[in-house]
Amino acid sequence: MRIAICDDEAISRKQLHKRIMTYFLKKNMNCSVSEFASGEAFVPFNSQFDLVFMDCKLEDGNGIAFIKKIREHNSKLFVIFFTNYSEYAIDSIKLDTFRYLLKPVTDEDFTEALDTFISIYQHTRKIIVPTKDHLFYLEADEVIYIEADKKYTVVRTTTGQYRSSKPISQFFIEINNSHFFQTHRSYILNMKYISSIDKRTINLTNGEKVLCSAQKYDEFLKSYMSYLKYEV
Repeated sequence: MRIAICDDEAISRKQLHKRIMTYFLKKNMNCSVSEFASGEAFVPFNSQFDLVFMDCKLEDGNGIAFIKKIREHNSKLFVIFFTNYSEYAIDSIKLDTFRYLLKPVTDEDFTEALDTFISIYQHTRKIIVPTKDHLFYLEADEVIYIEADKKYTVVRTTTGQYRSSKPISQFFIEINNSHFFQTHRSYILNMKYISSIDKRTINLTNGEKVLCSAQKYDEFLKSYMSYLKYEV
């Protein structure tokens, strides 16, 4: 997940940066966080991010105005206003803002906002699967597993399978989703479709089985327990 912080106060940016990283560490999830000291600096790069924490008042303008400008061409960016000012809350609603958090933000409100964001993000994320004749945009949530098969990669979904020359390593980078775990160099598994685990054999809801390497088994169990805690 790619997260941006747009705030003209360096101390505030650093504190929020640390808070975000602590949250994702506890969730056993990867994320990247970038800081921007102004709206003008952030706007050209907004499409590179999934979520932005935006202050309402910046040295170079109004956060509401910057998000309004972004919304002209980017409706997918999740926006959390993280601010001391309550008077812009109504205006933020018109911009399809995800959350409007007033400082000081409690741990409960902060966690709720990110938990909800992750849940929505993971269930709406798409992956690009190029095949010999077509380019498919598949719902990540419907992918059961991804398997390396010699020079190709097989993407098995709830409705069928797709054979692609795109390497499994690239799929792993792009999917960046806590539902998924690379149990073996040849498999990326969606933990949503696990029915049971028999030692290092993982049984799937579609009747298939996937092996987990001995080197990754303990890490897999830790990730699966985390998944069950937050998703089930």
